[in-house]
Amino acid sequence: MARIVDDRLRGAEEAERAAARRVGKNSRVRLTELLRLAPRERMAHLEDPALIGPDRVRLRRSIQAAFAKPRRRWWPRGQILARGRRLGIALLRGALHPAVLALLVIAGGWFELARRATPQIGRTMSPLATDLSEQRGFVTTYTIPANSWVPVERLERDLAWVRMWEPRQGYLRGAIWRAGLDPSQPAH
Repeated sequence: MARIVDDRLRGAEEAERAAARRVGKNSRVRLTELLRLAPRERMAHLEDPALIGPDRVRLRRSIQAAFAKPRRRWWPRGQILARGRRLGIALLRGALHPAVLALLVIAGGWFELARRATPQIGRTMSPLATDLSEQRGFVTTYTIPANSWVPVERLERDLAWVRMWEPRQGYLRGAIWRAGLDPSQPAH
């Protein structure tokens, strides 16, 4: 008797599996038919009794995908402007931070010091003779050739104070006539 019950139980389980396969196959066939419909028509069949759970999920996802807004390759202008504003505000907040302002003041001072210590460049239009003095006080007569570039430290009314580098003596400083310099070159 136990054997008969076991045989009937196995038969019922096999019948159940066969029925599940038939239902799954019929559900996939029905899903294929529904996927051929337009998205609005598919919505009427969301609760179709011929569909099993996973096939209903696939049908819903196909409808969602059909009605989803397409992603644009480029950002809309409003989003770009909004991001630009946010970035600008963040940069402004960062630039107005006291530590950044202090660093800018220090860097500005160093740049101004470097600018003042760096002479302007002038071009001589003809050979110019000048007396150049060393730091130790020795004076040397020197002729600056025509069309040569000379560093101009400062300008006075008729004179331009220049400096020349000599490897053994260092910088030699002297004055030349301002008329001998090319006026197109800026000097401070």
